[in-house]
Amino acid sequence: MEFIDLKIQFSKIENKIKESIHNVLNHGQYIMGPEVKKLEYELSRYVDAKYCVSCSSGTDALLMSLLAIGIKPGDAVITTPFTFVATAEVITLLGATPIFVDIDSKTFNINPDLIEEIILDVKKNTNLDIKAIIPVNIFGLSADYNKISGIVTKYNIRIIEDAAQSFGAKYYKEKSGSLSELSCTSFF
Repeated sequence: MEFIDLKIQFSKIENKIKESIHNVLNHGQYIMGPEVKKLEYELSRYVDAKYCVSCSSGTDALLMSLLAIGIKPGDAVITTPFTFVATAEVITLLGATPIFVDIDSKTFNINPDLIEEIILDVKKNTNLDIKAIIPVNIFGLSADYNKISGIVTKYNIRIIEDAAQSFGAKYYKEKSGSLSELSCTSFF
């Protein structure tokens, strides 16, 4: 038995999928058509976010978020080493430097108890300007946003939530995907 059987999943919704494909072929709006608008609306409603902008991948979502807050060469972005390579890749693509903070051995999320120490070390020993943090939620569990928010507020650092592995999870009463000013997810 396969862990994930996509054929069984497809068989349960095959007619709906074919109808949706047929609708797209009929109206011919292959880019930014009504299905995209509906998806963005439903996603934002689901996580209780004001806006949702879809794009081609979670990698592009992270890149767009970093661009939106003006990340550039000479900047640094804190993240976790326990993530898909795209997290660090998009930081370096913009000429910024990823700063890795180790994980909590119980949750595998970024360890919030180490963040301030890293911030102070970077400020003391480099010319980098820490502009953001990307705490990657992992295994359906959100990072400790309460603790992280308290730290980054003190140092004027923006948070970009990577909710690719926690979409739909709850952190206290809020849904992952809405735990920071900018949140990213993917459907991979």
